[in-house]
Amino acid sequence: MITQKELFSMAITGGVSAVGYADVLLNKALRTHGPNKEIGYPDTGYELPCFYGWTTTPVKKLGDLPSLLGEVRGKIMLEPTYENALLAGEATMWAAEIVEAIRYIDNETPYADEAPPGTQEYCGFVGDPVLRTLGIAFVDDTIPGAIVFIGKAKDPKALAKMIRDCQNKGMLLMATFDIIRQLEDEGISMGTDIMLFPLGEFTQAIHGLSFAIRAALAFGGVQRGDREGLLKYLKMRPKVVVIQLGPLDQIKVAAEFAVLFNGSPTITDQDVEEIPGKYVVQKDYDQIIQTAIEIRDMQIKLSAIDIPVAYGPAFEGETVRRPDTYVEAGGPSKTKVFELVKMREADQVEDGKITFIGKDADELEEGSGSNLGILVEVYGKKMQEDYESVLERRIHQFINFAEGAWHTGQRSLLWIRLSKKGVESGLRFKHFGDILYAKLHDDFGVLLNRIQVTVMTDQNEIEKHFPEALESYDARDKRVAGLIDEKVDTFYTCTLCQSFAPNHVCIVSPERLGLCGAINWLDAKASNQITPTGPNQPIVKGDTIEEEKGQWTGVNDAVKEHTHGKLDVFNLYTMMEEPMTSCGCFECIVGLVPEANGVIVVNREHSGMTPLGMKFSTLAGTVGGGQQTPGFIGVGRYYLVSKKFISADGGFHRIVWMPKQLKEEMMDRLKARAEEVGTPDFVDKIADETVATDPAELVEYLNKVDHPALKLPSMM
Repeated sequence: MITQKELFSMAITGGVSAVGYADVLLNKALRTHGPNKEIGYPDTGYELPCFYGWTTTPVKKLGDLPSLLGEVRGKIMLEPTYENALLAGEATMWAAEIVEAIRYIDNETPYADEAPPGTQEYCGFVGDPVLRTLGIAFVDDTIPGAIVFIGKAKDPKALAKMIRDCQNKGMLLMATFDIIRQLEDEGISMGTDIMLFPLGEFTQAIHGLSFAIRAALAFGGVQRGDREGLLKYLKMRPKVVVIQLGPLDQIKVAAEFAVLFNGSPTITDQDVEEIPGKYVVQKDYDQIIQTAIEIRDMQIKLSAIDIPVAYGPAFEGETVRRPDTYVEAGGPSKTKVFELVKMREADQVEDGKITFIGKDADELEEGSGSNLGILVEVYGKKMQEDYESVLERRIHQFINFAEGAWHTGQRSLLWIRLSKKGVESGLRFKHFGDILYAKLHDDFGVLLNRIQVTVMTDQNEIEKHFPEALESYDARDKRVAGLIDEKVDTFYTCTLCQSFAPNHVCIVSPERLGLCGAINWLDAKASNQITPTGPNQPIVKGDTIEEEKGQWTGVNDAVKEHTHGKLDVFNLYTMMEEPMTSCGCFECIVGLVPEANGVIVVNREHSGMTPLGMKFSTLAGTVGGGQQTPGFIGVGRYYLVSKKFISADGGFHRIVWMPKQLKEEMMDRLKARAEEVGTPDFVDKIADETVATDPAELVEYLNKVDHPALKLPSMM
């Protein structure tokens, strides 16, 4: 058995080796590039995140690193104590960050060609856009925790079983060292789109720690170098556990103490004298994940669903591409599709009745298109017609949780694919019924007493239900269209993100959805009905203070209460004076460009430069964390076409730039809004990255097309 003292000694020796290795590479890089060479990772606003989180010293050039490496080298003490092992862990963290930063000099994808031909590519550093995509799921415990796998499992099949168990529980997974090859041999898919990150085989493991640190910086409002605040936050979220499989060595132990330095424990299958709650032994592979859950008090929300593929939020971002598709419905195939949730009377709904009508995937030709209808009929004493669309929108998420299933769109504008691998594993359209029945009961059990689901591919059956679907969609649109801020006396809070950003609160009104894009006024109302003590609380607007800016006594009182006294005043309709705070989960950032007398909009998917001289990731570091930042706001993308979009500042006509991708994705809505405000050609006047990436280019273009913002009053 390895004693505690021997474990501490391994960590210290590993830390010394890591610092020495970093020193050699750093000196070589300085000779090659010089001290003024800029360093940093792609797609992040946090420079080198481990330094950003733990030191107050900006690290932007190679010449900034020697003094920091010397500082941490001086902390390493050779006496084998727990405290000294933690200091060695800190040294290992900094050393690994330096090694990795050097790899990224002049190469944003240093690991693209490092894996052997035909094997899984390492992802290395995982950028801020991925982090922010996962933000809400971390916040509401859909992702209950993160597991970092290190080493080599003695039983690869048992390892694969652990991975599936974690995925079914919704965990974020990171694989390092030989674990990556073992998972590949077992046919486990990996990638940043399915929440199983193949980081790499050596110092790349630091990128898992970097991910956790950036979560605290992006969502928790932790400031650069706030060591006490960072550690306090990391002990709470995200709930990270290292699982060390196979023999220990000095470098792996040093890396594990680096993670322990950041507040997260290790579980090993080796004979080690335990450090209770910090370095724990569990040799039974069937019990390792449960041990991780208990040691970090993870809250598992997902219930087991009896389908032949893995199921969980890990697969929500999975894309089934054309070459991997077995069958598709809707989309380019032009087949007839719809999905509909309808409230019925009690005697019309048989709870648990799941019906499939037509030919299923295994009866269709590979590469073919199929009609598909999904009818979910529900009864509940608390159910209301307004909630139908709320439940219906969850179909998208629930189906995407299934490995091998891909769903996009809504209503009768759907595009659904089943992958070849999924169908081979037994996945069928009929399983959509099992998924929707289980998940709707799980998530909306307080609201729903009975649920029955009909899935159909038969065209005649689809034609029978299609008119009701169209009638329902039309009625909902008319009902929502009539919902404006002036016609209600109640708004709703959304404090879902406060576990990440303690002083942030979204105020959701009929004409302003939550900045994550996932919560609108009806959603918040339904959420409050379902969970009266939950994150969406009603706010009586109270007396009007500033009608144009959107300020009310009741809203100010609620903002003060929910920001714990950090804010006293809030304006809903302006971004220039006491605007709404941002947590970091925003779909887009809106930022003032004074030279253009307008605003840019940048979505998290856009990785390029903006006319503000900052990329999305840098802007996000400024705007997020529950700060009130005049001139900048985080928004849900559909707020851009709301009549109340920065209405006190000039509204829709202030948009002067947005990425081409975002413009194309929202084209129909943008054009409809342009028609509504009497400038049908306005969308063509909005610049994108193909015509401008700096203020001078932007202003030149705006003058050329005679953009309306140039004639509006100054925003300053």
